[in-house]
Amino acid sequence: MRLAAMKREREPSSKAYRQDRFENTERAAKETIEAEQRARREKTKRLKELRLAQQSGQDTATK
Repeated sequence: MRLAAMKREREPSSKAYRQDRFENTERAAKETIEAEQRARREKTKRLKELRLAQQSGQDTATK
C-alpha cells in the first residue's frame, strides 16, 4: 500500500504517443536544417553582391 502511494504518474507510453513525439522531433530537425541552409544561401548571395559592388567600384576608379 505504501509503495503505491510513492509511485508517481508516468507519461503515456503508447506506440502512437511515441510515434507522434518522434515525428515532431523529425519535423523540428528538418525545419532547423532548412532554415540554416536558407540563411547560408542568403549570406553567400549578399557577399557575392558586395564583392561585385566593390569590384565595379574599383574598375570605375581605375579607368
